Order: sequence, then C-alpha cells, then structure tokens
Amino acid sequence: MFNQKILAFIVALTLVSAFTPVFNGEAAYSISINLSYDLLSNTGLMEIVLDIHDSSNTTMFEIPLAFIGEDAWFNIVNITATPEAGSLIYEYNEHDKILRLIALNTTRVTAWLIAENITDNYAPGVYGFFLNLEEFAGAGSASFKLYVYGSHGVMVENLGGKAYNGTVYYSNSFTVLQIDRPGLYFVLLLTNIEEPPVNQPSPATGFSTIIAIIVALLAVGIAGVFIYLWRRRVSIELEPVATRDLLTDEVVRDIIVTLGKAGDKGLQQSELVSLTGRPKSSISRRIKKLEDEGYVSVLRSGKYNYLRLTEKGFEAFKKITSKEKRND
Repeated sequence: MFNQKILAFIVALTLVSAFTPVFNGEAAYSISINLSYDLLSNTGLMEIVLDIHDSSNTTMFEIPLAFIGEDAWFNIVNITATPEAGSLIYEYNEHDKILRLIALNTTRVTAWLIAENITDNYAPGVYGFFLNLEEFAGAGSASFKLYVYGSHGVMVENLGGKAYNGTVYYSNSFTVLQIDRPGLYFVLLLTNIEEPPVNQPSPATGFSTIIAIIVALLAVGIAGVFIYLWRRRVSIELEPVATRDLLTDEVVRDIIVTLGKAGDKGLQQSELVSLTGRPKSSISRRIKKLEDEGYVSVLRSGKYNYLRLTEKGFEAFKKITSKEKRND
C-alpha cells in the first residue's frame, strides 16, 4: 500500500511538473500557521491551513517545515482536504522537512502535526527559536500564531533589518504571539514575569488574539485523529521505530556502526551527529529508542550525553558489519 502511494505521488508529480502555485501573476494560496506549545516539554500541536485560490487547476505546493526551529522535527497526525470530493496527494520528506501536496478541486488543505524540539533553553526561564517566514513570501498572505501557556515576556527581532510587525496578547493564562509579515525573526520568550493586565496589548509589541482559538485547535486536532481512524481516508505517516524493525532503520544502523567503531571509549552525541551526517533530531529519537531496548548506554554529564554500545549493542554491530561485508 505504501509503495502504491509513493508510485501514485511520483506519477502525479510528473503530470503536474509544469504547474506552479502561481497563476495569472498572483499568488495561488494563502497560509496560516497556528502552534500551541509547551515550553517545558518542548512539544506542541501545529495546525497549517492552506487556502487555495483556484481549485480548478491541479497545483503542487511545497511547505518547508524547517521555517521554525533549527532542530525541530514533526510527525504528521492528519491531513484533510475541503471539499472531501476533491483530490489530494501528499508526501512528507523527513530529512528535508518538506511537506509536498498536489491538490485538484480542493479549496482548503488542513494539516495537523506534532511538533517537538522547536525552542532552545538558553538559561532558566529563557527560551528562543528562529522563525523564517520568508519561506512564504510568495503566498497571498501568511500568518503565524504561537500560543504558550503562562505569562511570558516576548522579544522579537527581525534579522532582516526591517520593522517588526506583530502583536502579543496576555489573556486567560496564555501568551499569544502573532506575526503577519514575511521575514527572518528571532523570538525570545522569558518566563516568571509579573502577570500583565488581562486582555491588554503589550505596548512593546501591540498584540491581539482570541484565546478560544487555542481550545478550538486542540479540539479540532483530536477530532481529526479520531475521524481519520474511523474513516481511513488519509494515511498517518509515522516513523517506523517498532522494536522488530529497529535494526532495519538506516539511521539506527549508522548509529550502531559508528559507536561500534568508537569502541569502549564511546562518543558524545554531538560527535555522533557529525560523524553520521544525520539530523540532530533524528539521532536524539533513535538514541532514546536504542537506550530503551538495551543497545546503547547513555551517560549524562552536564549538558552532554556520552554514548556507548552495550553488550547487546556490540552483538548488533557485529551482525550489521558482517552482513555488509558479505554484501560487498
């Protein structure tokens, strides 16, 4: 089934290779991104809404999810098309973090994703991330909203040197950041500040929002998952990390081989990222799974993780390398 889906995507991609999300000299779509995020767990739910201006044309869209957070990673929960009678094919490239869509007779595409590792913790109570809305400069309009529980100071710097055009609101125990202008931004969130007056915009950033949206986002996201599971209309693409398949995962094999060559001295996690050439987020997820399954031992010292293969891990290393030698 998965191969059929990929084949269908390749065929459709070939058929629409001449198409582009621009028609009559105008942008073919508008995009709005809503992210509800928990800073402590560094996880959240992202909703991406793509409004297509001309549904009669077959149009391909590429949504670069790397627009937020340098080391962020995403899992697709659900993708729906409106109206349901429309045609939609999608493919997510985890390595490049690009979501590709091909739509026909579709006016709106809505995607829900689990987002993790977006922010960096620079100091106690200080979190930051890069936001590159220049990726959507060709859209008719692009908006980004961030919902964070609690009272936070918000500092936004437009790294392109242009004026920062955004708003921030403190309402019903949430801090909400909204930006509607393309640009490359750095966002800094500071916790443990004095609670500001409810529903009063910050004079430094001048924000406005309706907090009910955050509740709606969560409700719609959960509902979307259950609707999908019931109707089986859209496939959920999750990374295969089942135990029985663990050693067939290419990233896992790279990790085991690299640690095996390092021997008993092991490696820092940052060294492992450099030696394998794999994304930091991909390495982190596999390390957690390998540790749970007893292949890798992790010694945490300060902000560094030191990794070594266990006896079980060295057995896997010998099997992998011996098989590679036979194939050679």
